[in-house]
Amino acid sequence: MPDIHPTAVVDPRAQIADDAVIGPLCLIGPHVKIGSQTRLLGQACITGHTTIGARNLIYPQVCLGAEPQDFGFAFGTLSYLRIGDGNFFREGVTVHVGTKADTETVIGNDNFFMANSHVGHNCIIGNQVIMANCALMAGYVEVHDGCFISGLTAVRQFCRIGRFAMMWGISAISKDLPPFMIVNGRNGAIAGVNVVALRRRNFPAATINALRLVHKVFFRGRRSVKKALDEVRESVPLLPEVEEFIKFVETSSRGVLLGRDTRITGATPAAEDTPAE
Repeated sequence: MPDIHPTAVVDPRAQIADDAVIGPLCLIGPHVKIGSQTRLLGQACITGHTTIGARNLIYPQVCLGAEPQDFGFAFGTLSYLRIGDGNFFREGVTVHVGTKADTETVIGNDNFFMANSHVGHNCIIGNQVIMANCALMAGYVEVHDGCFISGLTAVRQFCRIGRFAMMWGISAISKDLPPFMIVNGRNGAIAGVNVVALRRRNFPAATINALRLVHKVFFRGRRSVKKALDEVRESVPLLPEVEEFIKFVETSSRGVLLGRDTRITGATPAAEDTPAE
């Protein structure tokens, strides 16, 4: 039997793994499923049609599976929240179900949601994503694997953030952020390649250098996106990560951020002219 604190309110129809832990003053709705070794430390609310995988750690004041903050949402609509394994939800995190019938919000594995971060309806969050304090995702946002979303940031609905990209603190975007790049400001400068993350994940030096060259070529001047991509193809080795960058840009429906590089003194990415080895 799961370890359920006597002050928790758990609907008897909820499906809770035998080795899950439900702490004091938690509220668990009837359509909730909670997987093995997941722990709710206390005062958390899990509602809606929400499925939570294994080994998640949920702190107080977290609310998962509530109705979306969308004027178009019809109460009683059947929509879902699906959460994978090994995620951390710190104090005050909110994640909502989909806004249309039979749609879902999806969170992958091994993500870290810091205090008061928010994931809106129909978002797709990949794996090993970090959202720092008060990072905000509007509806239908996609965040690909390995991204770092710094504190006090905001992402407009329907935007995409490519793999291993980074948003610096107090940034806001309404266009797509290409993979491996760093943005600073309000639809701001592309400040460089997320070299620190790539090195930590043991990306080869040749890949990092190729992405640095992509950054120089693509974000230089005020050319059209097509011309910039043509030059990338002509001047950069077409490694898989470079192809990934090109495909991301070509498939963008909102358009990608094209901010010019305005290097900030003391920024994490070192001078882009420095080779990886």
